[in-house]
Amino acid sequence: MAQADKKNQFKFLIQEFQTQTLPEAYPRDLAVPLTSDKIVAVYGPRRIGKSYYFYTLIQKLLAAGVAKDRILYVNFEDDRILPLKAEELNALVEAYFELYPENKEREIYLFFDEIQNVTSWEPFVRRIHDKERVKIFLTGSSSRLHSQEIATSLRGRTIHFGLYPLSFREYVSFKGMKLEKNLEYTAQRFKIKKALEDYLEHGGFPEVVLQDNDLIRNKILEEYFESLVLRDLGERHRVENTALLRDLLKYLFACSACLFSVNAYYKVVRQSMPASRQKIMDYLRWIQETGYFSLLPKFSWSLKEQRVNPQKIVCLDLGIRNRLIFRFSKDEGKAVENLVGAMLTRGDETVYYWKGQQEVDFVIPDRGDLRAINVSYGSSVPDREIRSLLEFQKRFKRAEGLLLITKDAEEKRKRVKLLPLWKWLLFKKESQTFN
Repeated sequence: MAQADKKNQFKFLIQEFQTQTLPEAYPRDLAVPLTSDKIVAVYGPRRIGKSYYFYTLIQKLLAAGVAKDRILYVNFEDDRILPLKAEELNALVEAYFELYPENKEREIYLFFDEIQNVTSWEPFVRRIHDKERVKIFLTGSSSRLHSQEIATSLRGRTIHFGLYPLSFREYVSFKGMKLEKNLEYTAQRFKIKKALEDYLEHGGFPEVVLQDNDLIRNKILEEYFESLVLRDLGERHRVENTALLRDLLKYLFACSACLFSVNAYYKVVRQSMPASRQKIMDYLRWIQETGYFSLLPKFSWSLKEQRVNPQKIVCLDLGIRNRLIFRFSKDEGKAVENLVGAMLTRGDETVYYWKGQQEVDFVIPDRGDLRAINVSYGSSVPDREIRSLLEFQKRFKRAEGLLLITKDAEEKRKRVKLLPLWKWLLFKKESQTFN
């Protein structure tokens, strides 16, 4: 397509954005700087709400008095500009300044949504960041925007922020609930607990949360899984053994909050389909790049011990897991343990598990100290949950914070703080004190 034609297409999209009303977007807890000199990159799996998150940032700029014509938003999944080559991106900037020449000397805000759809886009972004008066915001999939290659190609110009399925705090906000003061002493706590049951079952993908029909919810979750298999992994990596990929994904979802070993999985799967350890390791690496799973190492001061021991599976969202696996019961214990793990792995901290005579579900190094967390989601709290935390503290003297997340119990037993799940999810930051 001629450069002039591409420029005219860009002009149409620019003017369309300028004249349209922004879609309604629910606020998220993620806070990114709007005035940073760095390129701000927001990454996450598909359907996580990255586009709508951009709309909330644009609304903040408009509320702060930034004229809309100083904001340029382009969705690079828009079929009207595809296919798009890297060299054609120059036409985008030219189109904008031809429409708004008075902004050439002003600071403008560029929002490039799903930028990874343009091959070799990095030099273009790097150049306009260096040459123009711009603030640049990018979104893209976890595997393609948060990779080491991108960080290298942009040479330290970016800061990355992860966007995840809704936290429970975001979930109740999406459901229209405004948290009351001292809610544990009000009738609202019953609504909160009921909402938590739904959250544990259907997860936190925004589209699923905003859908009330369970049949449609389930169909959406099934489509997310198929997109993960066929598009995010299958097409991108040209996977030939799709059956092995699908089996590995289902295995990881089914065994969330359990320990995983490549060798153990290989011994099982090779009996029913062609597989090699190397192929499994390749698929596993690609799966982790999508952001759908974290594999937690065993905590040890020895790197060798971390590497040779099985890793603990934590899946991103319970909705897909619950839709895929066959369950004799709700399996709340493992589901809640996975949820806690998913919340902990959202930050910049490295999360571990630990196994001695007994097991500690999660260990988090914290400014020279160690926090240890167990999860027990039954009608009563077994003594072994307390003993395992105390055993860990005896073994590691720097373990200052011992937390047991429960269904309802809230008290202090010996040196262990017990806290209900709903309260930990809603007030996670405030719940990190252990005195």
